[in-house]
Amino acid sequence: MARRSKRKTYNAIKAVLSIVCVIIALFVYKFCMPKEQDYEIPEGTAEFHFIDIGQGDATLIMVDGKNILIDTGDRADEDRAKLVNYLKKMNVTELEYFVATHPDSDHIGSAAYVVENYKINNVILSPKEHTSKTYENFITALEERPSINVINAQEKLGECINVGELEMKILGPVGEYGSDDNNNPSVVIMARWGNTKVLLTGDAEEEAELDLRTEYGAALDCDILKVGHHGSSSSSKNAFIKLVKPEYAVISCGVDNKYGHPHKETLDVLEFHKAKIYRTDLQGTIVASTDGENITFKTEK
Repeated sequence: MARRSKRKTYNAIKAVLSIVCVIIALFVYKFCMPKEQDYEIPEGTAEFHFIDIGQGDATLIMVDGKNILIDTGDRADEDRAKLVNYLKKMNVTELEYFVATHPDSDHIGSAAYVVENYKINNVILSPKEHTSKTYENFITALEERPSINVINAQEKLGECINVGELEMKILGPVGEYGSDDNNNPSVVIMARWGNTKVLLTGDAEEEAELDLRTEYGAALDCDILKVGHHGSSSSSKNAFIKLVKPEYAVISCGVDNKYGHPHKETLDVLEFHKAKIYRTDLQGTIVASTDGENITFKTEK
């Protein structure tokens, strides 16, 4: 009996020690091992200006004294004036990168004007071409400025471009899409400043979102999502937002626009996943500033 009692005591002690070892291992993993998402925090701040351009897209990133412009809004005089006046207000005369996410006029309407009137070092293009006069004027303007380095986004998939301490990883377009599809071939970029990640998706819709999910999985997690296609229900599907998990969602759309953007379905999905929503139609130009850890927002209205 004494021998059996000792064996029970030994087994009990062994079980307790095993539990303690597991707890210690979990503690070390959680608190001592470097986290995959922890990056060196750069000095200064990065600013993401989601410009109120009406029913269109235009995003200005300002970092380390350099500027990146993503899309231009439409070519209408009123919309172009909004863009030009804002760039002037921010003292922007040179662009390190200009990104034309796709050939729709509400994104590249003033692209030719920008190429002709600003010093640009690099341009990132969607592989999707178009026969519209707006697109042809843009390409002609580029051809007349051979000093500009033109990059096909699809040829640089998965690669990182650095502007100062800002990292921009080109994520899309991943797949091949129909000849009449301008939205899904949008250039998709994950911009990172320290531990802050901003996902910029152009007008990527459900098909492209599925391709992105398949290709990158949990790496799509971000702090700020530039909501695809102006908040249309054709984008920002539940499975995508569930994976992306944005803390903030920014929607660029015009006041009382004819498309009804943003759609209720999209707002419901974002709210379900507890994203704080900012909208240019309600709040004007939206500026997100980050020091690499913390994010602050400023709006015009």
